[in-house]
Amino acid sequence: MAGNLIISYLSLTRPLNLIIIIATMLGVWFYSISENPTLSLPFLDFILLILATSLIAASGNIINDYYDIHADAINKPTKQILSKSVSKKMGFKIYLSFNSFAMLIGFYLSLKYQTFWFITLNTFCIFALWFYSYYLKKSLLLGNMLIALLTGLIPLAALSYFAFDPKFGIYALQDTSNWFTSDGFNFVFYLASFAILQNLAREICKDINDVDGDQLIGVVSIPISYGLGKTKSVISFILILEIVCFIFVFKQLYLELNFLQLTILSVAIGVNLIILFFLSKKRDMIKSCEGLLKLSMFIGLTALYL
Repeated sequence: MAGNLIISYLSLTRPLNLIIIIATMLGVWFYSISENPTLSLPFLDFILLILATSLIAASGNIINDYYDIHADAINKPTKQILSKSVSKKMGFKIYLSFNSFAMLIGFYLSLKYQTFWFITLNTFCIFALWFYSYYLKKSLLLGNMLIALLTGLIPLAALSYFAFDPKFGIYALQDTSNWFTSDGFNFVFYLASFAILQNLAREICKDINDVDGDQLIGVVSIPISYGLGKTKSVISFILILEIVCFIFVFKQLYLELNFLQLTILSVAIGVNLIILFFLSKKRDMIKSCEGLLKLSMFIGLTALYL
């Protein structure tokens, strides 16, 4: 019984999503260090940044379930945890605890590095995830866009840590204009951009499977407003745009990345072609598209480790 309860608590935080967040941020660390060997910031502080980000993401999942109890009862009755395995009251307490700990970490890092950045970043993300769950999720496309932007913010948040290395002068409050133009960091910006587009497509794809429950709580999603056919067209447009962007920056990536990294990115983009094929099929292929979109993102981030 205790084992099942622990599994329920872990499932509430979406551990697979947290693993992807941790892997992304660690990947940015290893890539940045390999490209800029003179960087000398403490790894322990970076781990604290990862922990804070993971706690905020976990709390965001919890508060989303908190406000989605009635919709989840229809959309995923066998997977619903909050109100069944874990009480709403306990879920909210965990939400507050996770966010409080994340804020303490942000305060510590801001104090140590003499900046408002970390506390501001954590505060913004906590508020954005709450606002999404409470209100913005019900708005047409705006909620999807916010989650996509927050996903793209994860590698950039990891990258921002290096702005406080004395090498770039920001920690010493001197020249702040050069660190983000370093060739060794460009790839992280490209990866963040692709993550935004990829996750936007995935969020819209998820909405297709959640129509029944979303209608119950008054969500105005693209599938509800415009139907399945037009929703598929929107997803296809985003994926095609991502492919076009990849082609556009391919020459720059060719100059910055090794052969294996470029191959991995090409495979990740290639998965989108499979998704486009599936989108041309019947509705029962949509769930496969959602999984393939996450797979494509995971393949792409492995390039950080190569």
